[in-house]
Parts: sequence; C-alpha cells; structure tokens
Amino acid sequence: KQWYQRRVAITAGGASGTIVHSTLVGHSCWVAGVKWGSSDVELVSASYDNRTLLWDIRSPKTYLSVVGTHSDKVLCVDWSAADNTVASGGADNTIHINKL
Repeated sequence: KQWYQRRVAITAGGASGTIVHSTLVGHSCWVAGVKWGSSDVELVSASYDNRTLLWDIRSPKTYLSVVGTHSDKVLCVDWSAADNTVASGGADNTIHINKL
C-alpha cells in the first residue's frame, strides 16, 4: 500500500493579534484533529497513521516528538493546559493519556 505524505496546514490568529500560517509535514496519513496548547506556538495533531505528534510552529520542518501511538487510527485529540496532558482516542477502542 502506498502512503502519501499528509500535512497539517495552520492559519490562525494568535493572542498577540498576529496571523500565523504554516504547513507542518510529518504524518504519513490523514490528519484527523489538531489542538492548540496553552501557548500560541505549540499544538498536537492526531492522524490515521496511528500517531499523536507535538509541534512547535516556529520549527515547521519536523515535529518535536511523538506524544503517543495507537494500534489503529487516532481519531481525536485534546490538550489540557491545566496539567499539560494530551488525551487521544483511537479506532483501536482505547483512550491514551500522556503527560508532556
């Protein structure tokens, strides 16, 4: 099976009023969800490639780390700024909770 590289394209207004536009490349399959962290520069993404990735949009050429992996597609992701925890739900019928 051939996989095509998938991208996370971001266009958003930051708290400072600036417009941010960036394309983040790193997933190998469809991106199912994106959630901003407590800052205007970090986010997590969930993908059908079974991974949840942490990004810093100031360095869009690669992701910072793999937050977690599922044994099937990752369908959703959320980031709790209160305790810096990322939760993801997958087609493998599991919820993963990872501390950053």
